[in-house]
Amino acid sequence: MRKFNRIVATVLAMLMLALTVVIAPAVVRAKGAPHDVCTVPGDVYTVPGDVYTVPGNVYGVPGSKTIVIIMIIGSNTIKINGLKGKKDAGPQIKWGRTFVPLASIIEALGGTIEWNAKTHTVTIVLGTQALVLHIGNAYAVANGKRFRIDSNPDVAPYIQAPGHTMLPVRFIAEKLGASVMWNSALHSVTLAFVKP
Repeated sequence: MRKFNRIVATVLAMLMLALTVVIAPAVVRAKGAPHDVCTVPGDVYTVPGDVYTVPGNVYGVPGSKTIVIIMIIGSNTIKINGLKGKKDAGPQIKWGRTFVPLASIIEALGGTIEWNAKTHTVTIVLGTQALVLHIGNAYAVANGKRFRIDSNPDVAPYIQAPGHTMLPVRFIAEKLGASVMWNSALHSVTLAFVKP
């Protein structure tokens, strides 16, 4: 029953976000343009108002422990359950995947993240889940089992100057039990964690 409640809470949170964040920007086909050319009214990067604001209280699903995190590519702003904060570095796209320094996210979820400079290893522990990633290595260890991070063999954690460890957000979020939603119009990634 607890698993069912967690699934329902996650689905409700993702549905509300999809209805307000994904569908909100209207993409209109340009008149007389070829079938694969679209224009977006206004500037998609400067959406009027607060793109993080979601009408209603999607975060307050009664009895749930859902944590919703929203990040925009290239922005140092992060929103965790409706509260804005700043990060040292924002999410980036590399090899067609979203990478982010995850320390503040893992800590907000009540987990720990450790960096071993000798071995260039990142260890993440959240509840009963443990992940170990090596800089430049396309494989990770999750709860003692080895996994390829992505179908693209180039995708691997890397260090961005001046010393930010950039980790593949989808792989890590899904291994930690989160739902991940990408909004290509707003260049935003939304994570929904349901804590046990």
